[in-house]
Amino acid sequence: MRYNYTVAKDRMREAIVNFPKQFKYEPKVENAVGHLVKFERFALMGMGGSALIGDLIKKLDPDLDIVVHKGYGLPRGVDLNGRLLIFVSYSGNTEETLDAFDYALKAGHHLAVVGTGGKLLDKAKKIGILYVELPNTDVQPRVSLGFQIRAVLTLMQQSGLYKEVGKLATVNFKGLEKEGEKLAKGIAGKIPLIYASGDNGTIAYNWKIKFNETGKIPAFWSVLPEANHNEINGFGGTEKKLSNFVCLFIKDDRDHSRVKKRMTVLGAVYKELGLSVKTIPLKGKSEAQKLFGSLILGDWTAYYTAKVYGNEANEVPLVKKFKKLIG
Repeated sequence: MRYNYTVAKDRMREAIVNFPKQFKYEPKVENAVGHLVKFERFALMGMGGSALIGDLIKKLDPDLDIVVHKGYGLPRGVDLNGRLLIFVSYSGNTEETLDAFDYALKAGHHLAVVGTGGKLLDKAKKIGILYVELPNTDVQPRVSLGFQIRAVLTLMQQSGLYKEVGKLATVNFKGLEKEGEKLAKGIAGKIPLIYASGDNGTIAYNWKIKFNETGKIPAFWSVLPEANHNEINGFGGTEKKLSNFVCLFIKDDRDHSRVKKRMTVLGAVYKELGLSVKTIPLKGKSEAQKLFGSLILGDWTAYYTAKVYGNEANEVPLVKKFKKLIG
């Protein structure tokens, strides 16, 4: 099945509008014969938006044995024998992921690759290992999570999660644009601090990187209850600076009752100190809908944050500059 939607002049807006279509994607696993066998343990290697896939899958099914590695080489202190190691790089040229792949290949591990092209996919084709070549629709990796999660779940043979995620293609997410625009205008001029429960930390982290990459502003995240034991004290002696921040609490009906209370009390403490506080409830009929609904809302909020500041939302010029400097 081909996905030819056009990413027009406003590339990021079109990518977000069309994002739910990605859940229709039916990946084709190459070199499946003799290689695509059932694994119970996994490791996902990637950086940035590509590494998020492992975190999202762990969020959807906490019982899955999946290690997520973001960096060079292979994770230390982890037994990788008997695991399927899935290397995800949207471009196929991510330096750290290529380095990890070479280490894993030398060690003789079970390997699979996901990407649109580049050196990583070339290696997979040459060696003859499992790989999925993603549709190259010219979108940024951070808004290609639908394609990527469908591909990874196919390699993992997690049919239940695959079907659950596929149902999102028929969900109406259109109302989230207005909600994101309103939120962006309400936090304009401030640095977001995103808080969630430990169970929803990956959502808070995703919001943070969307503000960074799409909105082009600083943003930070933390989880409760951990932040109550340290981070809260960082606001006790800097009253003159506190008006620069806005706290966004991602709330989930399934959070522990004490975590819910901690969010309420922390919000009250921050308000008393002079910080702005806003609540973002997770909404949806399923865990997948709640998860991706929040991520799409984060996309829209970051997109309109870029508009508020007059920033281009799609490209990541400082990332590109850094890559050139590091060589």
